[in-house]
Amino acid sequence: MNEDQGFRVGDLRAVLKRRLPLMAAVGGAVFLLSIVIASLLPNVYMASATLLIEPQSISKKLVEAGVAESDLNNRLHLMTMQILSRSRLSKIIDDLKLYPEESQEMTREEVIEMMRKHIRVEPVLPELESPELRRNRAVEINTFRLFFMSDSPRVAAEVANRLANDFIDEHIRERVQVSGDTSEFIEAELQRIAARIREVEAQTAQIKGENPGKLPEDIETNQRLLERAIDNLRDAQRDLAQAQSDEAFYRQQSLQAAAALPSNDEADPGRRIEILKIRLGEYRSRGFTEKHPDIVAATQEIAALEQRIASDGEGAEPLRSVPQQQAEAEMRRASLSVQSAQQDIARLQQQVEEIQQRLAGTPRVAEQLAALEREYQTLSTSFSDYSVKRVEANTQANMERRQKGEQFRVLESAVPPPDPASPKRLVIVLVGLMLGAAIGAGVGLLVESSDTSFHAGRDLQSKLRIPVLAEIPAILLDADRAARRRQQIRTAVATAAVVLLVLVGSGGGYFWVNVLPRWRAAAEEGATPRPATPPSAPAAPAAGGGSPVGGR
Repeated sequence: MNEDQGFRVGDLRAVLKRRLPLMAAVGGAVFLLSIVIASLLPNVYMASATLLIEPQSISKKLVEAGVAESDLNNRLHLMTMQILSRSRLSKIIDDLKLYPEESQEMTREEVIEMMRKHIRVEPVLPELESPELRRNRAVEINTFRLFFMSDSPRVAAEVANRLANDFIDEHIRERVQVSGDTSEFIEAELQRIAARIREVEAQTAQIKGENPGKLPEDIETNQRLLERAIDNLRDAQRDLAQAQSDEAFYRQQSLQAAAALPSNDEADPGRRIEILKIRLGEYRSRGFTEKHPDIVAATQEIAALEQRIASDGEGAEPLRSVPQQQAEAEMRRASLSVQSAQQDIARLQQQVEEIQQRLAGTPRVAEQLAALEREYQTLSTSFSDYSVKRVEANTQANMERRQKGEQFRVLESAVPPPDPASPKRLVIVLVGLMLGAAIGAGVGLLVESSDTSFHAGRDLQSKLRIPVLAEIPAILLDADRAARRRQQIRTAVATAAVVLLVLVGSGGGYFWVNVLPRWRAAAEEGATPRPATPPSAPAAPAAGGGSPVGGR
């Protein structure tokens, strides 16, 4: 290599010899700082309880669960929401006296929100770790893990168990309540449907009572009655015509017999009255009304003659011939037949009209009854369905009360973790070591690059462009060597003192931050009884990573 250009290994050794103390000092300072930071960070312990979802113990073919089962996402979401509810966390904070210092400086909402950040719920998915299994098989998720972080391992385990037990108790109460509410709802629906069925039956009975003969089942009967009444009406009309004909005939016979009498003295009032009455009957048979002039005149004349007879004292019946009497008798019988036929016709006409009205009203009644019948059938079907559902709901509610349905169980209780979950002090120290080495090297290179002095003949020759004839090394006397050794000893002693001081301070800081509070808490618990914690079944192993948490 050309002496005027290039970089040689000897140059690197020279740079390291000149800058190594500075690089070591900077790197050591960073490394010691990482030790201090790792020592002063408070320990955060994470305890976990494992919850197992047990399927209902009774076959689903016999009893279906009254509470719908949800998928993993819904289960996880619902579980998290229930565990993180404000009322539950607030009660746990009060019962276990959590976050005493934070409660003095923060509102209850802020303390609860901080506690929520220290809680985590995760599903246990051992069978889903393999993508092949995830693609080829649907794995049922029935295990969840509940984590809680605190600066005290005992508090972390106690709160995790309390959360798990409270959740299980609430889950049982909720399932029992849901099943009970379902039974109450079905019972209320049954009562409502039964009441409506009674109303429909009452309306049906009322319509049938208000419309006798107009019901759909009366159509055939009404049609037969109508045909019979029409036939009878025709017969009565024929009888009326015959009776009217006979009456007119015998009236004519009576007039002829009266005209054949030897005495034609129509001046005789009695005889005149008889003739006028015969004429009145003839007029009426012709259909004359009472206001007809002939009938009015005959009636007035009869009244005048009767008054005359009464005033003259003549009351004897006029003489009639035998043929006349026979004709009058037949005429009276015919008149009675006419009256009877007219009455029959009026009765039959009224009967036909009534039957026709019943037939005309039948469609309306049939429509009302059909609507009520449809509603009745629908209500009856609903009543039957709800009756079956009531039996099922009562069975489901009984199953939930006896805890035979799907339920959560603590598979593994939380135990105080022996080691903190964070901070990872070894990682922090190793990162500090690497960072210190990098920063020290960077500072050394920076100082070297900014140094304008010459440390070798080659540097001078390169700068001045003149040849260097000779290089004279530094000549150290015994006094200089002794002074250098003393300086090195002082530097080593100072460095050792600083390192020792940092280590002692870090240990003291660790004791102050992590050990002393636990001793104080233990002493306070020995003097003050701790609130009882509900017993718990087993829960899950702890998982890593978390942020510092306020304990007691």
